[in-house]
Amino acid sequence: MPAAGQWRNGFDVADLNGDGELDIVHGPARKTFPLRPVIYLGDGHGNWRAWKEATFPPVDFDYGDVRAADLDGDGVLDLAFAVHLKGVAAFRHDGHGHFSSLGRGLDLEVGAPFGSRTLLTTDLGDDGRQAILALSDGPRPPSKSDRGATSLGVRLFTLTGRNGPGNAQRDWKLDALATTALDRLFGDSFALGDIDGDGMKDLAVGSNTLGETRVLFRWAAGAFVPVPLDGLRERGLIRSVALADLDGDSRDDLVVAYAQSEGETWFVGVDVFFNRMGTFERREIAREESRNGYTALAVCNFDGVNAGRSLAVARDDGTISLFAADGRGFVTQDLRVPNAGHEGCRGYRVRCVDLNHDGKDELLASFAGESDGLSETDACASQGALKVWTVGATR
Repeated sequence: MPAAGQWRNGFDVADLNGDGELDIVHGPARKTFPLRPVIYLGDGHGNWRAWKEATFPPVDFDYGDVRAADLDGDGVLDLAFAVHLKGVAAFRHDGHGHFSSLGRGLDLEVGAPFGSRTLLTTDLGDDGRQAILALSDGPRPPSKSDRGATSLGVRLFTLTGRNGPGNAQRDWKLDALATTALDRLFGDSFALGDIDGDGMKDLAVGSNTLGETRVLFRWAAGAFVPVPLDGLRERGLIRSVALADLDGDSRDDLVVAYAQSEGETWFVGVDVFFNRMGTFERREIAREESRNGYTALAVCNFDGVNAGRSLAVARDDGTISLFAADGRGFVTQDLRVPNAGHEGCRGYRVRCVDLNHDGKDELLASFAGESDGLSETDACASQGALKVWTVGATR
């Protein structure tokens, strides 16, 4: 795994070469050349090798996010990319490491009217088709090609037509989400879950707008409807979100990593909002006066017994804090994963996945930062890393 480079913003874990073992796919590291996605093939025993034989078309890749999903319905995992300042794109996989552009209407271009650094793939319509859900990475000046389109909000892209030899003729359609509730949102984190136990996918959205209160949305009648959420920190940034059932009531709870401004002072922390039959009870699990923010969240199962038993939260300095949960609503800080080898490099994405088939999650994280090359205590001298850990759990 790479021990240097600006690995941001996100990655995915999936079996891309069909050998039964999980692999890691990441967009190009920021400020590298050539700007080309990378795939690390895993063997299930902690060994990784770059899939150098994999090929991609010569399009304008850059850093951002990636998701693996069967986008065209042929039974093979394809890839969707969100690229900072350049848009969203999808690539068909032939199952042997060769990727080609999938469909028309998703193109990467410098100065695209909509850019993203985080996306999800989901069967939102429950029709068996995987769609792409992308969150804006921020405002930008209008361009001649935007046709009045806004650069902010959440966008849903679905692939029209049927699978066949004419894949290149299939079109990506921008679907309206039948709501203005998601307008003007932008950030670097969002998550799908089920907050009310109705089997429908609900949405949590992080925000880089100070004081934004539109965080939680329920899917109803073909639209995302805002859910009132008392207790959000005033003048706060929602840096990362997760949805998981932490108290065993079969309804997902909301986990929020935030940074809060109080005058000249900044506080950072993690809150859990427990679902109490339509209302949410905030429980503080971490808070301190600091600029070393909590930046990325994941829900983990390190002991192989209760899913959602732990939270892993990366920080700006590259450390990862682990919080243990008992499955009944009690959450407490547990362990701290040191930042050796990537000191001062911000944690951009954390994932928890069972890589070796033992029923217990491993911890994966990406890190990135910039070095000024001047001071002896230079922050993020390595500029980043991709790392995997095995986390021991005791009961």
